[in-house]
Amino acid sequence: MRIVLMHFLNPENTKHSQIIRNLVDSASKKGHTVEVIDGQKDLSTFRFTPYEYIALLTPTLGFFGGKVPPIVSEVLANCGVVGGKKSCALVLPSLFGAEKACKALMKAMEKEGMFVDYFDIVQSPEHATHVGTFLG
Repeated sequence: MRIVLMHFLNPENTKHSQIIRNLVDSASKKGHTVEVIDGQKDLSTFRFTPYEYIALLTPTLGFFGGKVPPIVSEVLANCGVVGGKKSCALVLPSLFGAEKACKALMKAMEKEGMFVDYFDIVQSPEHATHVGTFLG
């Protein structure tokens, strides 16, 4: 299965890059082809259309959390057909509000017509290895 893992994380943060690497490695071991896309870069030519599964990974924003980056909704609306595609919502925790941020991400995805079949709060790189087995 062709999977796209779009993240909105800081790639220079070693913990974030390890989480991404563990997610990709776990999904690849199940036989999936995983492509990693940084959602904060110029995405004018990127399209979700050729992928069968979409995984979104975002940080929790705000002191009390509960928010996801506003660019997420913009990317979903402008990067091709996402309606009816299977997907998962993954959130990195902050001090408070990770559950609320996960719900906000799922709401943004479902608003565009995506079918969210898995969601989780990725606590650590080790947890990311476990979560990666559910992609696809």
